[in-house]
Amino acid sequence: MRIKSKRSQITIIMIVGLVIFIIVGLLLYLSKTSVKKSVQSSVRKTQSIPNEIQPIKEFVSNCVDKLAKDAAVLIGKQGGYIYSNQGGTYIGFSDTDEGIFFVNYENYKTAYNIKQPSLYAPQPYSTYIPSYPWVTFPYKTFGSTEKTFYGIYGINNMPPLNSSRGPHSIQTQIESFVDNNLDECMDFTLFEQQGHIIEAGRSRTKALIGSKDISVKSEIPIKITNTKTKENFELKDFSTVVEVRMKDIHNFISNLVENDITDIKFNIKTPQINLNYFDIEVVENAYQNDDIITITDTQFAIDGGNYEYTFARKNRAPALYFINESIILLPPNYIIYQDDLLRGSELNAEDPDEDNILLSIQAQLPDPDLPTILDRPQIKFRIEANDGRLSDYQIITVNRI
Repeated sequence: MRIKSKRSQITIIMIVGLVIFIIVGLLLYLSKTSVKKSVQSSVRKTQSIPNEIQPIKEFVSNCVDKLAKDAAVLIGKQGGYIYSNQGGTYIGFSDTDEGIFFVNYENYKTAYNIKQPSLYAPQPYSTYIPSYPWVTFPYKTFGSTEKTFYGIYGINNMPPLNSSRGPHSIQTQIESFVDNNLDECMDFTLFEQQGHIIEAGRSRTKALIGSKDISVKSEIPIKITNTKTKENFELKDFSTVVEVRMKDIHNFISNLVENDITDIKFNIKTPQINLNYFDIEVVENAYQNDDIITITDTQFAIDGGNYEYTFARKNRAPALYFINESIILLPPNYIIYQDDLLRGSELNAEDPDEDNILLSIQAQLPDPDLPTILDRPQIKFRIEANDGRLSDYQIITVNRI
């Protein structure tokens, strides 16, 4: 009985071992088969675009690349904006809007990135002449000799860099331009003549703006049918990189603009900080008294030329130094001289656009021959700072006693 029991146990052990061997062998086989299928699938994916379709993919990729570069160039030529009639998001202007929204420069409608101050300004500032930029400029208060040149001298009209910072961002405009111009660029006539039916859906483009470049990815569903073999192929993802330091340029110009609209003594031609070595050129009086300012990146090129960002600057009024006494008492027959009107005040002015200023003192009388008019009980004088188009002034009243 014991011998039979031992034989039964050995048989059971052998059966269990055989089952385990079969299971292990099956698992190894399935694992190898799965790996083989995965490798084969991977190979098929890498070879999923046949040679006959590759030219179509390259053609569309070239379109995305060209349009991304065109968008960057337009952004630079037009003060950060691409207009709706060009495929961008910003409203298109008529030619009669020149001097209001843009300056026509080198056949581009270059937008104002620096505009005149708005009608409203918080106390103690003012945008109305003669109280502009504040009544006692550049002195902080009445009777003070302490000067400050920081105030409100304009509006920053630069578009934001990214869509998260506001509408009509440079990022959004690049994306819009690529999407709105792809249909015209993707002319598949040649490929259709070669025996392909090509159907392209609506593209969705995303742009990522960095310090050194702009990465553009376009999702374009394209279905291709070979009319001879009836084979179908699909393309979808396209991308390109535009080597433009858009982020660095935008940050640099934003700093220029902010300084220019808050510090009347700031000279936009010679900023103190220019770590990226951008070149700055100012074309004065490009439209009436409005300036054109171009920032050139001499380190990065696009399509064989240095990248440029150009914007317009609206002419703003100079600021006359405050004359302490606005009402003066003088004897009836006293001949009035300049020092009598200034009474120790400084005859000076500052201009936010670095324009030359003409300072003048004019008697507000019908007869300009002031020395012969000595018996008038009251005479008003206009002390004016004029930059050729806009002026700031102060009226000094002389009463005869």
